[in-house]
Amino acid sequence: MSAVSNVVYRQITHVGRGLTLAQGLKMRLSGVENIPDEGGAVIVCNHTGYMDFLFGAFLAYRKKRLVRYLAKASVFKAPVVGQLFQMMGHVPVDRIDGGAAIVKGTELAKNGELVGVFAEGTISRSFEIRSMRNGAARIAHAAGVPIIPQVIFGSQRLWTKGQKKHLGRTKTPILITALEPYYTTGDHDADIAEVRRRMQDALESLWEQYEAEFGPMPAGEYWVPARKGGGAPTLEEAEAQDTEVESERYRVRRLRDDLTSLKGHVSAATIELVRDRMALMKSSTPEAADADAALGDVPPTATTDPDQGKDRPRTAPETLDWIKENLNSVVEEATRGLEEGREKVTEVMAQLKSDVAEAQASMTASGKEIFAGSVVEQGLLSAATQSRLIVSRLPHRIKAEYSAVPRVIVADQSALSMEGGEVSKRLQEALAELHPQAEELVIISQQGSVLDAAALDAVPQTVWRIACSERAEAVQFNDAPGGDVVTAASPAEGLAAVVKKIGAEPKDLLFFANEPGDETFAEGGEGVAVHMVALETAPIEVVKAAQAVTYSAERFGIAEVLEAMARLQQPKKK
Repeated sequence: MSAVSNVVYRQITHVGRGLTLAQGLKMRLSGVENIPDEGGAVIVCNHTGYMDFLFGAFLAYRKKRLVRYLAKASVFKAPVVGQLFQMMGHVPVDRIDGGAAIVKGTELAKNGELVGVFAEGTISRSFEIRSMRNGAARIAHAAGVPIIPQVIFGSQRLWTKGQKKHLGRTKTPILITALEPYYTTGDHDADIAEVRRRMQDALESLWEQYEAEFGPMPAGEYWVPARKGGGAPTLEEAEAQDTEVESERYRVRRLRDDLTSLKGHVSAATIELVRDRMALMKSSTPEAADADAALGDVPPTATTDPDQGKDRPRTAPETLDWIKENLNSVVEEATRGLEEGREKVTEVMAQLKSDVAEAQASMTASGKEIFAGSVVEQGLLSAATQSRLIVSRLPHRIKAEYSAVPRVIVADQSALSMEGGEVSKRLQEALAELHPQAEELVIISQQGSVLDAAALDAVPQTVWRIACSERAEAVQFNDAPGGDVVTAASPAEGLAAVVKKIGAEPKDLLFFANEPGDETFAEGGEGVAVHMVALETAPIEVVKAAQAVTYSAERFGIAEVLEAMARLQQPKKK
């Protein structure tokens, strides 16, 4: 770190030290011997208030050392404070995607710096040690340095989330302790779990120390943990609130990645559109076509016959309209309801809008020259499918589509996420969350080979496996380990028989479609018209017929939908 940075930082620490004296804070410090005199380390602090950046560096200050914090990126954009943070050598953390901060933190620790990490990721509303991310363990292990757990109690009384500031001469007790170094094992989740356990024990010791010196904590006060009779939410209540925030950050990260992928699809399709138009224009002049063929610019078969392509089927106008409609939907709806991370999505959206406009202009100009089955058509259909996937995952669309839990979940066997020959753990858990409202699981194998009982052992629903065979003359129900196996000539015939046997109605079904011909279910084949969600890997006719689109089996598409459905069933926290 530069000498200028260190000078600025030390001046600011002197100011911070003076501030604590002016406030008359009753500082109780312990464990300073655990802060290394030199060399790198990761200081993991609990986070209960906005003054923790000051208090987290207090013990290091006693050793004449400076702490370089990983801090949320928005702080660096604030006037004055942001510039100071940059000059002090702190590291901005993108809370949507923090990979770059991990790399920078590791570099600093390797270079002998103390790296400060609030591993809880945000202020703990319960004022206990909430669940922690493993970034601190990853930095420490990669840099080959120890973690120094550090615990603060009292900071929340000065300034915390949702409460007024108390920054005058409050004479507030502030207790800070540093624990013995912890050396990581390489199992990042286990390492951070152990650090959290030690910090929770230390926090409870600070509570005892506080009450021994200052008396019992006042009942009902906002800054007192619920376990001590205070008005703070319990750890479980606070975790539930924070989980919603984490889920939204995850959603924004996926949205940004999906939009970036869509931008690539649209750009590639536009390039192919322009390329085909140019080739067709050249092919209309035999002399130009012969010259191009001689030079090797285009294949002779594509240009030497000016009448070539006249008999080839064109992409249907309604398909082009469907593509345009889906591209328009993602442009219009993708940023609705975004708060944190909006700027990242907005940046991608600006580029995407430009690409979509260009693609649609090219489609209009080339409408008669887009051939069915061509690279251009496939690229446009892929972009439209990706658009439907993105729009289907937006919160307002999820709420509209998945507010009710279906009694019967139907899925093509190819739509199931599998791990080691079994239904994946994530899908098992998603199915369990909706049980017993979702009573039945119907799995359709168009190829005729059904999953064995072991693959479905952890699924809580009653399972029906439909094996399709053209040789089947009538529907047969066969008892088998793991649930009935139903043989039928077609998926629609088999599903209709199962629905009748269990006394269900089409409105009770949610069908995850991934196979050719599944569009008939949306149209009411065999009298079973179902609510259909297509996987992104489904044939385009299935995607067009479905009410929504989800990820592929490899990307846990069914689990994504079922998890969203389960979240919608949870009562909102006030």
